[in-house]
Amino acid sequence: MALGQRVKEAREFRGLKQGELADLIGWTQQALSTLEKRDSKKSSYSAQIAKALDIDIDWLMSGMGEMIKKEKEKGDGIVKNPIKYVPVKGSAQMGDNGYWLELDYMGNGGDGYLEVNNASDSAYVIRAVGDSMFPALRSGWYIVFDPKREPCAGEYVHIVLRDGRNMIKEFVSCQHGIITVISVNGMERMSFNCEDVNVLNPFVEIQPPSRLRDELHLLDNECTGIL
Repeated sequence: MALGQRVKEAREFRGLKQGELADLIGWTQQALSTLEKRDSKKSSYSAQIAKALDIDIDWLMSGMGEMIKKEKEKGDGIVKNPIKYVPVKGSAQMGDNGYWLELDYMGNGGDGYLEVNNASDSAYVIRAVGDSMFPALRSGWYIVFDPKREPCAGEYVHIVLRDGRNMIKEFVSCQHGIITVISVNGMERMSFNCEDVNVLNPFVEIQPPSRLRDELHLLDNECTGIL
């Protein structure tokens, strides 16, 4: 079974239409339809698709194992991935050169929260503004970043340089002290010395504006991800 067939199987398992999954990952329906029909064995967006469908990345990429990882028992109970309420740190206005013109920082959750699975307590959210990265990232959508994860090729990363420049790029590699990225729309390739990069945080997922929560209703002790 090719990668595209597994994407289709998982999408239908989750009860999503092509357009709905495309919205979750910031694609067009046509691009997703093309992927599902192709016989390709891999995609740089596999991690993004796996997170959107909440399925096992190894199964998606290789077909090995189970689509959904079984929950692990611990003592008399079940260990589940708790929902994290991750704060929106502000809105980033994207400029034509790929850098943020400014970051409107509002503090811990000043702009609301998103419910996120599989995120660490250090995760944070940034709202993208502008169309320079459309259709991969749409204006008004939210990007969740997690400093405690290691970036993988093909993932989006939040980069902050020593001179203060902020950007969101697609990670390519980190070799011999050089970090290589490409613009989200694939138009430009860039390289930076590792010593010039203060922040390199990979994304966890992308969520539409409808997922924003202005207020928290804390239940039991599950909301441990508030920063």
